[in-house]
Amino acid sequence: MSTGSCRIFNAGNTHVQIAELTGDSLRLMETLPTRDFRLESFTAESMAAASVVPELENRFREAGAFIVSPRMENCPVDLSEMEHPETLGADRLANAASLIVSGPLPALCVDFGTAINLEFVDRDRRMRGGAILPGRNILRQSLNDYTAKLPLTALTENVPEFPGGNTVDAINLGTDCAAVGAVKELLRRMRLAFPGEQIRCVACGGDAPFFLRELSGFELADALFTLRGIAELYRCGTEGRTVKHTDSQPLS
Repeated sequence: MSTGSCRIFNAGNTHVQIAELTGDSLRLMETLPTRDFRLESFTAESMAAASVVPELENRFREAGAFIVSPRMENCPVDLSEMEHPETLGADRLANAASLIVSGPLPALCVDFGTAINLEFVDRDRRMRGGAILPGRNILRQSLNDYTAKLPLTALTENVPEFPGGNTVDAINLGTDCAAVGAVKELLRRMRLAFPGEQIRCVACGGDAPFFLRELSGFELADALFTLRGIAELYRCGTEGRTVKHTDSQPLS
């Protein structure tokens, strides 16, 4: 059992999660908007980071942090079925690692964030790929950016009733249904690609509660889900640890 302490960072496009790994305990310390995050306020002797923001990744690397990467040694996720695995995002690799240690395989993670990422891991611990699509904010932003008059609308807790009786409701109805419908279609295609498999589906990310009001058959992960994957990748990369999938989470 590891007894050392390590600061864990999950740096996304919108938010940065900071957690503390001590032994087998993982504690969420803070979540900050990415624009407000300052690494110097959270530096520690041991650090591990997964970042989708290149500038932040460079700062973590310069500070001596362990960087989650498909090029890391002793990666617990088998990437042999991936085309160009070197292009795999650190957040997606961390989600795949968390799937392996959090329950039975095969499993799918859908990360509902700024972008919506899907990661599929088969029963042999092989990441088989997934999908990436715009999240609800990006869909709204694109209408505002590429039309002359459509406003940028705020996210809502529920999809508006059909038909949208005003421009704001029409935008929200269209973009929300586009995102929900896309995920439903991806799930349908997954089941066609892996017929007969009992696939565990896990939802994480800040927008997951909205989607789970529209989608069934998902486990809602806690806020530590991606951080837990980063922690496992750190342990494998620095301690030579071998991770086998399990029905229970190894980190509290």
